[in-house]
Amino acid sequence: MSNKNMKPEKVQYILRPLFPILQDDALWDDFMTYAKNIRADAVMAFSTHLEANHPDLSTLRERLPLFAKRFAEVRAAGMSPMVNYYVTMGHANMLPAEHAKTFTDMVDGNGRIESGCPCPLCPEFKQYIVDGYALFASLDVDAVWIDDDFRLFGRAVTSSFLCFCDRHMEAFAARMGTVYGREEINEALLKDPQSCSAAELQLRRDWRAFQEDVLVGLAVSLREACESVNPNIYMGLMTNTIEMMQRHGRHLDAEIKALKTINHPQPYVRIGGASYTDEHLPGILDRCVTFDAMTAMITEPCQVGSEIEQFPWTIGGKSARGLSLELYLLTVSFSPLLTLSINDGFLGFHDYSGSYQRTLGPLKPYLQAVTDTLPGKKRRGASLPFPSDPEVTAGMDLRNEPSMQMNHALTRIGIPVAPGIQTPTLITMKEAMAYTEATIVGWLEKGAIVTSEAYYHLCERGILTNSQIRVEKGDMSHRTTVERIVASQAPEWLRNKDVVSWLYIPVHKGYTISTVGGGEVWSEIYDNLGERQSAGVVVTKEPYPMAVVAHTGDLLKETGRQWLYQQIMSYLTNGEYPAMVEFGVNIYPVWWEDDTEALLGLTNFSMETYPSLSLWIPTSRELAKVERLSREGLWTEADAIVAAHPDGGIRLILQGESVPDHASFETYRLTFLH
Repeated sequence: MSNKNMKPEKVQYILRPLFPILQDDALWDDFMTYAKNIRADAVMAFSTHLEANHPDLSTLRERLPLFAKRFAEVRAAGMSPMVNYYVTMGHANMLPAEHAKTFTDMVDGNGRIESGCPCPLCPEFKQYIVDGYALFASLDVDAVWIDDDFRLFGRAVTSSFLCFCDRHMEAFAARMGTVYGREEINEALLKDPQSCSAAELQLRRDWRAFQEDVLVGLAVSLREACESVNPNIYMGLMTNTIEMMQRHGRHLDAEIKALKTINHPQPYVRIGGASYTDEHLPGILDRCVTFDAMTAMITEPCQVGSEIEQFPWTIGGKSARGLSLELYLLTVSFSPLLTLSINDGFLGFHDYSGSYQRTLGPLKPYLQAVTDTLPGKKRRGASLPFPSDPEVTAGMDLRNEPSMQMNHALTRIGIPVAPGIQTPTLITMKEAMAYTEATIVGWLEKGAIVTSEAYYHLCERGILTNSQIRVEKGDMSHRTTVERIVASQAPEWLRNKDVVSWLYIPVHKGYTISTVGGGEVWSEIYDNLGERQSAGVVVTKEPYPMAVVAHTGDLLKETGRQWLYQQIMSYLTNGEYPAMVEFGVNIYPVWWEDDTEALLGLTNFSMETYPSLSLWIPTSRELAKVERLSREGLWTEADAIVAAHPDGGIRLILQGESVPDHASFETYRLTFLH
């Protein structure tokens, strides 16, 4: 985490019951019993349900006495009452209530209309939604949260970018002093930035800034409405996926500023895009790593937390074991503020097996012990950079969703990532195109992994000169390939051996890599007939510490390639990288450190149980003590063997109960000698 002002110090369970639970006394009683048993801190109740996106104000007023009654019970039970305002602009195409037929609906770049999802520039809608927020903020509540439909994309009928309604087009023309058509703007947004003219790139920036200002303006109005009736209110903001910031014109820092109240200048921010089931355990890992990336885009002080979607009565829903694994990783990664959805407002939330209550209540002291160990420590790991600067995101390729595949790939092979404070930095084509030369050079000076495609583009920009690595245009389009590990330091089991990932290795097809006097070739790419196509990985320290790789980031989950990338990390950091898991996949480490000790969190997202687990810590420091956190939240001596690693540094072998079980986790405190 790059912003120390975003990390709450107390573990908080915030439960989100749907409105029908509040309407039924029996369901509400079950819910409150559950909330007390799991030691919940807050109840954030949904204001409406799956009805028209915007019920009329008289309907909302009729509900206020019920909310007041339920919130009084919440406060009496020692929990904080909160409102999840559902919805602001609408999640999806729905039939509008009679009064809402006057609202101006959103329109995409192709002229398609999203019924029931009003444009935030519609004055009738804006007055309605401001009044609605004020109604709920006037209750005895501590916070009002804006749901994640607060965005200009991602709805059922419309596609591409939003909003292109007549109001939007007229407002943009007035702002710019020039009339633009939908097609003209859409074409500029969906164009390869390399082929954009200077005028088209400026149009992209201007449109993005306009979209950001539209959302920020609405956020200001909602905050003012809530604060006017409840001066002690907290505002909360929910996000959805990373796509809405990097691709669709949201600026989280600006929105956070807009939601600061006089008495509470650090609003809540819930990072969203959660995993809905545990049917695919490593998929939960991917979602949690994406949360890290979105958090890295925030620099404004706030109270950041995470979304956990819990569907206990959905077929294929999330088990208590999968849920606790998710809660742990989110806590040890960036925040102990945890919002849990209770999403069955019809059948009730009874927890018949009792697994949730047996798990979540006892888990809380453990999560608090982890949280208590983190202050003063800095997280370390490799990562893609994730920009908070709108100028940068406007210059990225907007045709596709932002790629997280390099981050996901490293986590799957046991390598820590740390978005926002990344060392080394991963540089793909998106970063090579969008960032300034000064920023890129700063990354390169500290060590970077650069894809062949990105390296070629950086050379064209004149950023890389006199390098010992050369990338040229060339044909790498053959599908069936092997990669041969030729690094001199490779162990006998791997040196000069071929590694294959499902018959092919995803590489950047239009580029070949070679050395120019001094660079070291660590792997080579061959086609199925045995002809050498290109180097796969080349490393150098001149003019910057770099590893140029042919890989796209997909399908790195292979034993030989795990060794290769762990060697890259050690090389680029001069043997001072965090702990990496050896010979295991889907076991992900998170590393925090200060001058004398480190906290290591291990999450096992596989179904494999290991009798022992080996970790490589490339460091010149000497390890004095290894402790494991018990489930009761106490530090005890870990069952571990410490030895010299053949590639330098420390080999830490965990044994017995100190090994994280399948679909489970463990936490360690490592003390180093001065």
